[in-house]
Amino acid sequence: MEKTTDIIIVGAGICGLFAARELSKKGNTILLLEAMEQAGGRIRVLPGFSRMMDAGPEFIHGNLPLTKALIKEAGVKFHEQEGEFYQSKNGKIIEADELIEGWDEVMKKINELEEDVTLSTFLSEHFAGEKYRDVKAAVTRLAEGFDAADADRISAFAVREEWAGDSIEESYQIEGGYSSLISFLMEECKKNGCTFSFQTAVTAVDWEQETVTVHCADGQSYEAPKVLVTVSLGVLSADENEKGYIRFSPGIPEKIAAVKKMGFGPVIKVNMEFGATFWNDERYKTTATQLPDLRFLNSNTAFPAWWTKEPKAPFLIGWVGGSAAAKMQHLSEKELLEKALTSLSAAMNTPEELIRSLLKAHSVSNWGTEPFTKGAYSYQTPDTHKVKKVLAEPLMHKVYFAGEALGDNMGTVEAAMESAKEVVVQITNRN
Repeated sequence: MEKTTDIIIVGAGICGLFAARELSKKGNTILLLEAMEQAGGRIRVLPGFSRMMDAGPEFIHGNLPLTKALIKEAGVKFHEQEGEFYQSKNGKIIEADELIEGWDEVMKKINELEEDVTLSTFLSEHFAGEKYRDVKAAVTRLAEGFDAADADRISAFAVREEWAGDSIEESYQIEGGYSSLISFLMEECKKNGCTFSFQTAVTAVDWEQETVTVHCADGQSYEAPKVLVTVSLGVLSADENEKGYIRFSPGIPEKIAAVKKMGFGPVIKVNMEFGATFWNDERYKTTATQLPDLRFLNSNTAFPAWWTKEPKAPFLIGWVGGSAAAKMQHLSEKELLEKALTSLSAAMNTPEELIRSLLKAHSVSNWGTEPFTKGAYSYQTPDTHKVKKVLAEPLMHKVYFAGEALGDNMGTVEAAMESAKEVVVQITNRN
């Protein structure tokens, strides 16, 4: 048994790090236990590229005060993503004035909703019939892709709120990526005396006694008066025989039931680097469709979303989320790459042979199969508001929960910090 510390934090993602910094500022000794070999959780830099590429979160969507304040504090810069939106359908590509065809009618109908339902229920009731088949498909693709959601579960009110705001069209990128914020918080935590233990997967939390005991896969156990659990909803709801599962003793059936009523979805993200920006290069105008100043390309292919790091840089990122990602997550990395290349060829109406010949580096991030996340991020269901409070309530003021699923801006890095800030108040108010 290791010596007692004031607070053990399970998970060294941005939520755990943010909470650790704030709690250690107040004189608490902190031990962070992280299952992976590095801090960051779903924020991860990919090797093998000529510039920084992200496996997970990449954008700041809209005006997010905690994120922007931390960026300023860390002394890093961010810039608005520039370029043009395009839509591709069956090989025909047009500049997009709206995110989907029929956008105004969809927004009119969804704004008239008086009672929250799932998105699929909303679409079935208001856009029935063959006439709206393409509109329904486009709305479903956009919502499921952006929110890593299942249309049969995501809240129509949440989609309405998101689409009425600036989170989709107004997006920013951090120079150096979110990993620069992880590095900053790590250094802050170390200055404050926090201790880290990496490759330390927590398997059990025993909280019946006065002191909480945390058991790990390597056989080590740690004790503290308080424990903060920041793992994902996917890990909290894992089955007992799955890698990453955490046993709570006594059990926490009400919290697990709450987790299962909230949304948490998979994402498959493919990062690619090419030998040339063939979609915006006069040398390839006879062989590749030219998309000047490409920022974002929406299509009806297996990987429906593509974007650039910047319009004239030879990098493309492909994305599929939600139920579409769930149907593909069993595929191998090679099979997913093949699907991505075929999708990109169809979306850009450009020969696949040319795309393959220029591909220099690639990486496939299949978040649904990651054992210590089991998905990408959370989304709101019609039940979320009711059950969030159940998950956020501490166990006897000994075991606390935080994470992006418990913040106001669910599914974002901002939400992870919002939740961390709230749980710090919960903990310190009991000291």
